[in-house]
Amino acid sequence: MRLAPLLAIFSILPIAAPAAGQIAGRPVYDPVPRMDRLGRVDSALPAPRPRNELRDLRGRIDDARESGRISRGEARAYRREARVIGALARRYGRDGLSPSEVTELRVRAQVLGSALTRSTPSGR
Repeated sequence: MRLAPLLAIFSILPIAAPAAGQIAGRPVYDPVPRMDRLGRVDSALPAPRPRNELRDLRGRIDDARESGRISRGEARAYRREARVIGALARRYGRDGLSPSEVTELRVRAQVLGSALTRSTPSGR
């Protein structure tokens, strides 16, 4: 006799619980911090992608040409080098960029950017 009320109470409890308590939510995956070789957290910000650096360089080349800091021939040479870097980035990017490939692209972009910065105004 005492068992019937207990069974009734325990059978109603799962129905009366709120839905949020009955259904498991989706897992939330927080970004995992990068670690160096010694197991310390690397707090450096990720470097800009080569594609973004190239877009910035192309804009700087156009700005330098419009302002007269570089000649038309210099702008053409700089754009050609930027296209070469872009072609390398696409070719390397097919299988994902390794750290050495990223370094090569970044160095080439920095060399182009520093050459653009050092350029003297063209005499018109």
